[in-house]
Amino acid sequence: MSRDDRLPWTARAEYRRLRSAPGMPPQTHRGVRRTSGIAVPADDGVALLTDHWAAEDAGPHTVLIRTPYDRNGVAAVARFLAERGHHVVVQSCRGTFGSGGDFRPLHDEAADGQATLRWLRAQPWATGLVHSWGGSYFGVTQWAYCDGALRPDAMGIAVSARRFDEAILYLGRGFSIDTPLAWAYALGVQERRLPARLWRLLRARGALARGARTVPPSEAVPAALGDDPQFFRDWVEHSDPGDPWWDPLHFASDPAAVPPVTLMAGWQDLFLVGQLQDHAALQGAGVRTRLIVGDWIHGAPEITVIGVREALQALEGEPEAAPVRVEISGGGGWRDLAAWPPPSTPHPWELTADGRLVAPGTAHAEGALTSRYDPADPTPDAGGRTLNPFSAGRRDQRRRESREDVLLFTGEPLPDPLLVMGSAEIGLTLASTNPRVDVFVRLCEVDARGISRTVTDGYLRLSPEAAPGEPRSVRVVLAPIAHRFAPGSRLRVQVSWGAHPLHLRNPGTADPVRDHSRLVASTQTLLLGGATPAVLSLPVPTDAAPAAHPGVPR
Repeated sequence: MSRDDRLPWTARAEYRRLRSAPGMPPQTHRGVRRTSGIAVPADDGVALLTDHWAAEDAGPHTVLIRTPYDRNGVAAVARFLAERGHHVVVQSCRGTFGSGGDFRPLHDEAADGQATLRWLRAQPWATGLVHSWGGSYFGVTQWAYCDGALRPDAMGIAVSARRFDEAILYLGRGFSIDTPLAWAYALGVQERRLPARLWRLLRARGALARGARTVPPSEAVPAALGDDPQFFRDWVEHSDPGDPWWDPLHFASDPAAVPPVTLMAGWQDLFLVGQLQDHAALQGAGVRTRLIVGDWIHGAPEITVIGVREALQALEGEPEAAPVRVEISGGGGWRDLAAWPPPSTPHPWELTADGRLVAPGTAHAEGALTSRYDPADPTPDAGGRTLNPFSAGRRDQRRRESREDVLLFTGEPLPDPLLVMGSAEIGLTLASTNPRVDVFVRLCEVDARGISRTVTDGYLRLSPEAAPGEPRSVRVVLAPIAHRFAPGSRLRVQVSWGAHPLHLRNPGTADPVRDHSRLVASTQTLLLGGATPAVLSLPVPTDAAPAAHPGVPR
C-alpha cells in the first residue's frame, strides 16, 4: 500500500471540469489522501486491489466504485467527492490492474461485490450510507450487488442494464457484434505499455472494420487485435435467444430488492432500450427511482458531471427532484416529467409506393417495392447506438441512403415543430425469397439543406417459419426518443434488411453465429397501400399540440 495526495495528470482535465460545473457544492474538506493498493480478499482468497480516498475529518458516508478499468480513470471523481467530505473506495475488478485472478466479464461480480461490501461495512470509518456509483460496466457491478445479502443503501447507475445480453448483445434477436468487438479491443489494449497502447489506438478504426468483416464472426477479435478472449467466444457461442447459459448472469432478478437508484441513460447509447425496461420494472416494483436521459452517446463527459451531482445530492439529503428528467434532442432543452413515457397520442404516417410519407387517407397508388439483400455486401449501419466511437451517434446518412438495398420514404416539410416522446412503431407487410431475413427501420430528420441524420431506429430478426415468398406482417418498435423535429424539416423512414455491424449481417442460413461459411442473398418485396398499408406511428405527448401533416388542414 502507499499513500499520497497527488492527482494523476490524466485526471486533471476532468477534475477541472467537475469543479467548474454549475450546481456543484463547494469544497468542504482539505488534505485528501489516497491510500492505494489495499488488498481486499475475495471469497476464494484472490486479492482485489482497492484505493481509499478521504480527508482526515471525512464524514461517515462512502461512495463505492468497482471498475475493470484503470483506477486512475476515476481519480478525478474520487478526489472531488472526498473533498466534499465523503470516503471514496475504488476497486479494480478481478483480473484487472493488479487484482488477482482472471477477468471473466459478469461471472464474478456478484460474489466479489459481496466480499467487498463485507470488508467495507467492517471498516471503522464506514459508519454511514454506502452509495455505489458509476456507469457502463461500473453499473453492471452495481446490479450484481442486488443478488446478495448485502446491498448499498443507494445506487447511481449510468448507461447500464440488469440483463447485459438482452440489452446490448442480442437486441432484436440478432447479434450486435459492433459493441462487443469494440469492447474486446479496448480491454485488450488497456494494460499494454504506453507506446504499444497508443499504436493500437491509432490503428483502432481500421482494426475494428477488419474484425467486423471477418468470416466466421468468432474470429472477429483475433482479426482485429490478435488476442482471442474467451468471453467473446462464449458470447458468440451462446447467441440464441433465451440460452440458459446467461441465466446466472441476469442480475437484480427481483426488482423489489433493488435499493433507491438514480438511472442515467442516453438517447444515443447502446444500453438505452434495456435501461428504460429496467426503469419500468423498478417503477412497477415500487422502488424509488429517478430517471435522467440526455442526448448522449456512450461515455459522454456530461454523464460523469451530472452523475456526480446526483450522488452528492443523494448523500447530502437534498430535496428530491422530479422523478424523470429528459433532454429533448433537436434543441428542445430539458423537461421534467412525472413518468416515462409521458401520456401520448399516436400520430400516424403512411409509407407509399412512390417513396412518400403521407397522412393516412391521402390518396396514393397501391404498389410494391423490391430490393435485394446480399450478406456478402451487407447494408452498413451508418451510425447508431454502439460502443464503437467511430460510428456512434447521429451520423449523416447520405452514403447509406444512396444504396439500392435501402428503401426511402420522405415527408413534405413540416409547417410546425413536431415533438415526439416515447417509442415509435411501424407496421409493414413484406415477402422474401428467403424467410431468414432481418428488418431494420431508421427514422431520420432531413434538414433544410437536405442532410439526413439518424433520430432513432429499430431492428428485428424474423422467425424463419414463413414460406419463401409468403407475405407476412411485421411490427418493429423503434428505440425510445424525446425529439423535436424542426419546422421546415422533413421526416424520412429508411427500410432495409440489415445494418452491419451494428447488427451482425444475417447470412441467410441456419448456420450459427460462429460459422457464416455460407452467405445466401435474398430479394425482399415491401407491399404498400390497399389492404397492406405500411404505417409509422409517432407518440406525440398529450400536452404538446402535434404538428399537422403537411398539406392537411389543422
